[in-house]
Amino acid sequence: MAHAIDVALMDKIKKHGPGGTLDVSACFNCGNCTAVCPLAEDSSGFPRRVIRMAQVGMEKELLADEDIWRCYACGECTQTCPREADPMQFMAAARSYAISRYDATGLAGMMYRSAAVNVLVFLLFSAFFVLLLLSHKGGLEMGSNGAIFSGIGSSRLFQFIPGEWVHSIGVALFVVIGASLAFGVFSMIYRVMSKKNQAGERPAFPFAALLPSIWSAVTDALNHRRFRNCEQTTEPTNEPVYRRAWFVHGTIMWGFLAMLIATTVDFLFKPIGSPVPPWYSMRLLGLLGGLACLYGLTIAISRRIRAKETPYDKSSFSDWFFLMLLAATVLTGLLTEIVVYMPHPSIFGYATFLTHIVLAMDLLIMMPLTKFAHVVYRTLALALHQWALAPAPQKSTAAVSNA
Repeated sequence: MAHAIDVALMDKIKKHGPGGTLDVSACFNCGNCTAVCPLAEDSSGFPRRVIRMAQVGMEKELLADEDIWRCYACGECTQTCPREADPMQFMAAARSYAISRYDATGLAGMMYRSAAVNVLVFLLFSAFFVLLLLSHKGGLEMGSNGAIFSGIGSSRLFQFIPGEWVHSIGVALFVVIGASLAFGVFSMIYRVMSKKNQAGERPAFPFAALLPSIWSAVTDALNHRRFRNCEQTTEPTNEPVYRRAWFVHGTIMWGFLAMLIATTVDFLFKPIGSPVPPWYSMRLLGLLGGLACLYGLTIAISRRIRAKETPYDKSSFSDWFFLMLLAATVLTGLLTEIVVYMPHPSIFGYATFLTHIVLAMDLLIMMPLTKFAHVVYRTLALALHQWALAPAPQKSTAAVSNA
């Protein structure tokens, strides 16, 4: 079967690695990475086969291969590679490259390849949202909020920036994000479903297996089953559960989901800016989610600062950018929770509120362009993989005899 070859593919992927210095040219496909990888049993030749695709320039096949999304960066392959080719960092760079190719705007690729572009895009979005929010700015009410814990501070904040205006921007934002992600999602689906095996045949993708495949991928993402299995089968660790990689990653994800659920429920069912007590269920959920997320982010960032263990010893700017943006968004959100229940508003409170909204909007609008997109593409890739493995429905005996 003929393959389209891109001789510059490896150089393109290299630019998505830490500092643009990724080099897997030393790899001679010995198979050590496949032998030691705890997830290789799910896919023959993983991750060796993906590296080979990049080496020979098979971009179409690489972008349609779910294997680039399987890796959870345990680092076993990199630590034991006899040629020091760093397969783990290659897999991370390949995922970043795939996101940039799924993006219709071209911004994702420029942001992954250049820290300056990343910062510039962030500043431009931030300036745009600040001007947009302040274009409908109300007055600063510096009088008393009433008794402490009254929650009246929320109405003060939404007099400063009208809640209806924030609501309108939020709706428009989700439409833009949905359109951007839809292009990338359909791009991945098309590539995967068009992929042929060595015999030149496409998988059946039976309709009856669609929902079970989606359910399997979503539950796997939520409970970190593969991540936990990956860590349990690598070299044993003396670290307690609450400091293990899968748990730290889980607190970030679960915490963010809790905050998202709380914000969405408030958005749909609670009048904007209406005061509620601190023990209001959605406020408690958002608070617990924020603290859990901040816990995971603190450990993840500190490990990257120390840079003493795989996979934290080599970090790209995109790694740092996403972690710091998410941490700043969560931290300003928690500070806003405090401001709401203070008896006297302040300039600090209004500035914190505005900063939090801008950062939250930055985080969402840049989702398809940053590592945040992993949560969508990894889950989608695993769902498509499960669907492709589902057996085709068998023809009935009567249908076969009539044929």
